[in-house]
Amino acid sequence: MTRLKDVKVVIADDEKLMAKELQSLLLEIYPDLCIIGVAHDGEAAIHLVKTYRPDIAFLDIQMPGMTGLEVAKKLIDCEEPPAVVFATAYDEYALKAFSVNAMDYILKPYDEIDIERVMGKFEKMLTRSTVKPKSSGNKEVSKSCAVRKFSVEKGDRMEIIDSDKIEIVYAKDRLVYIKTLDGENYRTKLTLQDFESKLPSDRFFRCHRNFVVNVNQIKEIATWFNKGYLLILKKTGTGKSTEVPVGRAYAAKLKEYIEL
Repeated sequence: MTRLKDVKVVIADDEKLMAKELQSLLLEIYPDLCIIGVAHDGEAAIHLVKTYRPDIAFLDIQMPGMTGLEVAKKLIDCEEPPAVVFATAYDEYALKAFSVNAMDYILKPYDEIDIERVMGKFEKMLTRSTVKPKSSGNKEVSKSCAVRKFSVEKGDRMEIIDSDKIEIVYAKDRLVYIKTLDGENYRTKLTLQDFESKLPSDRFFRCHRNFVVNVNQIKEIATWFNKGYLLILKKTGTGKSTEVPVGRAYAAKLKEYIEL
């Protein structure tokens, strides 16, 4: 959490209650954040960003007058543009977020898991850099920093698992497990957020609050309820295919790995 100490945040939402809810939730989870301003229209948001140069700007997509997307396009021209996180009640609008180099998006009503996901991504970006973000945060993260091997307890020894041999990492009953390509399951002390930040980001995708998947193992994608997807993985050593859901909040991110 120390990497987020004094990180400056701007919030823009024409719905004052929603802006207040997001502000309260951010500070509840990350009390060291510095909320430097809350705007209720696009022009005010741009003024706040140009005046205070925040690290992150949470922008409501659907604002009257100037939408969050239009605000983001203008912020790109700033000398030190913030990382942009869009807020929307409709995930279909969020697909447009990446056309303006947004770091990510969150859905209304706000969810603690969503907040932790985007702030975890921003913290990872800071950890791998010695400076503040100079762009909207959509640059590819250095792959050389990723952890390639993990140790797990097996009896009185530590077994080493190569990241290439991991099929999925999943949470169940408040515990986290690694499932390998040969069908073995290993309990681990790391959290899913730890794996999301440590695994090579070009090959592993946090597709659900309870799953991180090796994208090289995806064989098929099926449509799922609530505009989501179901990933059907290749058959492993067990001869069975694993099915992994893609959470509604993660669906747009899937397009960074697979052309849908």
